[in-house]
Amino acid sequence: MNKSTQHLRFRMGALLALAFVLVTGLNATTLFENFDNPSVASTTNNGATITYSSGIWFTYGITKPTTATENDRINGVYSIRMRGLDGKNSMYMMFDKAGAGILSFKYGSYSNHSNGEFAIYKSTNQGSTWEVIGTPVTTPKWSGAFLTYSLPVNYNGNIRFKIVVTCRTPNNANEQFNIDDFMITDYGTEQVSMPTSSVSTGVYETAQSVTLTSTTAGATIFYTTDGTAPTTSSLVYTAPINVTTTTKIRTIAVASGKVDSREEVIIINIPETFNNIAEFYTKMATSGTNFIYFKYTGEALVTASYIATYKTLFLQDNTAGILINDVNRNLLNTLNVGDKVTKIIAQVNRINDSPQLYPNTDFTLVSTGNTIVPPLITLADIPNRINQLVQINDLFFDEANSTKTFGPNTPYIIHDASLASTTTTFRTPSGMPNPDYINTIIPAKRNVICLVAKNSTSVTTPVIFARNAAELDLNISGVRSQIINNLTVSGETLLFETQTPETVRVYNYIGQQVKSFVSVAGSNRVELTKGIYIIHIGNKAAKVML
Repeated sequence: MNKSTQHLRFRMGALLALAFVLVTGLNATTLFENFDNPSVASTTNNGATITYSSGIWFTYGITKPTTATENDRINGVYSIRMRGLDGKNSMYMMFDKAGAGILSFKYGSYSNHSNGEFAIYKSTNQGSTWEVIGTPVTTPKWSGAFLTYSLPVNYNGNIRFKIVVTCRTPNNANEQFNIDDFMITDYGTEQVSMPTSSVSTGVYETAQSVTLTSTTAGATIFYTTDGTAPTTSSLVYTAPINVTTTTKIRTIAVASGKVDSREEVIIINIPETFNNIAEFYTKMATSGTNFIYFKYTGEALVTASYIATYKTLFLQDNTAGILINDVNRNLLNTLNVGDKVTKIIAQVNRINDSPQLYPNTDFTLVSTGNTIVPPLITLADIPNRINQLVQINDLFFDEANSTKTFGPNTPYIIHDASLASTTTTFRTPSGMPNPDYINTIIPAKRNVICLVAKNSTSVTTPVIFARNAAELDLNISGVRSQIINNLTVSGETLLFETQTPETVRVYNYIGQQVKSFVSVAGSNRVELTKGIYIIHIGNKAAKVML
């Protein structure tokens, strides 16, 4: 066979191979899909067949950024959100790729979820049957950067892949996670190993020296610290990177004759430090969460502590009050009212123009059993006291009729002398355990100790709520805080008189009963430590401060 005939046969073979690829839709080179088709709308759980640049895919959950962009993990415009709903827990290719070297993609837990599990399946008969490959993977709690899944396949033939959520709890829509930047290298090619960092993504209170390495011999590592994607025109890594402020390092590794590595992202968070709670109010983003970490080094008192689906705390110092929502379940220790804490490392979320903190670690406990003296204010002062514990005297409940009772998570119209007509409401707490005054009769007028809150997307104006019945004095038929039974204070002793034996009960500032006895006819005394108390003598009561 002469050279001319050989050349002609080679060209015909190449053309036939190209025609085969075009007709069958096979991709014989590296496949990369970021799911960023601008014509695709977000989908729910109903499933959709979508054409992307790589081919046709089927998925049950396409998502794109919304006003709550911190919930979905997205690199670009869209990603795939995976759920564990029965029969709606997968995404898969509806086309074949001609040969597969390494399968890889980015993944990260949705919102504050964790422990979502997935498995990889392959099909070599155009989706007629599927076979699991590799081992199931559990997605950890979001740390600020996508993780990379990588699996050597090394199959020289037509193949397609499926990702399936493998819930440990059947039909579990929670434990969600996102998938993005799906990649399959060609069979027979070698991909450079992704750079690894000596310092993992996390929060650090001191400067860090970051060393980058790749296990691929002769690989060159490129990186950026300005947030842009790394390319071969980026900085070349030659020595450890000294990080003194919060920095995102994006890096790739490149070697001649090999497919470039997947990008690795390392976020070194070094919190900005300040010593007053009021500073948190200046750190809110325009909306959603400011992902920078801050460290409070002052001392604050816990004014409320609840555990419902997660731990919720109210804290205040002499500058402001703050709401702590541990949606990421990072607080292992339980804090109580009256605890003094410091070293609060957290991100700031904006809700109704008010800050709430997402803590990163447990706080440092300074002391316990501290007395909280709420300032006396009027309803007109409420907007300036968000997240603070206050006292309001002569507060009227407009809906009181001697029979109507408090219900859970219900608003009630109120007023005082400063605001005869107001949209401010007294509201039983939302998202917290029901207080002990639920189902008790609404009083007509009271002096109350209460928290000011603005922590619900459905409640855009400030509301107040009492932490317990003692602070509402609901069981008293007489007028609250009147001078009763010649009650006086001497040092740490309460002195009073009763004409006949009466039941006496003393409550501390968080509503716990600390004394209970029957008085004698004549003079009586109660020994207490310094603090704020409510004393009940028969059907009368008063608030005293020692």
